[in-house]
Amino acid sequence: MARTLRNPPVEASLVAPRLYVGSRPRPGRYRWFNTVVLCAKEWQPPSFAFPGMTVIRIPLVDDFIHPLSDVDQALVTANARTIARYLESGACVLSTCWQGWNRSALVAAIAMQLAFDMSADDAITQIRETRSPNALGNPRFERFVRDFEKAR
Repeated sequence: MARTLRNPPVEASLVAPRLYVGSRPRPGRYRWFNTVVLCAKEWQPPSFAFPGMTVIRIPLVDDFIHPLSDVDQALVTANARTIARYLESGACVLSTCWQGWNRSALVAAIAMQLAFDMSADDAITQIRETRSPNALGNPRFERFVRDFEKAR
C-alpha cells in the first residue's frame, strides 16, 4: 500500500526516504517539507507562497511529442543533483507537477539515482509502486531517466 499524505494543502506519496512526489501544492506552510520543487510550467506560484521552504523551479511541459530540449535536460539534471544533496543532508523534499505523475516523477527518479545510488529500473519501479502505475507514463521522460543512468 502506498504511503500517501492526504492533508488538505498537498497530495503526495513517499517514493524514497524523505522524497515525496505529488500534485500541484496549494500555497502555504508545510511543516513536513524543507524544499518544494515546482516542475509544472503552468503552475509556478511565487516563492513567498511557501514560507520557510526552499523553492526549486524546473518549469517543464509534459509533451508526449517533443523530446526535452537541451536546456530542459540541463535544468532537470542540475536541479536533481541539488535535490540529491538536500536529501543526503537530511532534508525532506516534495517534487510536484500538475498531477504528480510525470514531470515531478522525472525529477525524483534522477534524484533517486544520485542520492540513493539506484538504477533507473529500480527508481522507475519504486515510483510506480508508491505513487501510481501511471507515473512516468511519458515515454520521453522514461527514456531520459534510463539514458541518464547510462551517462553517469
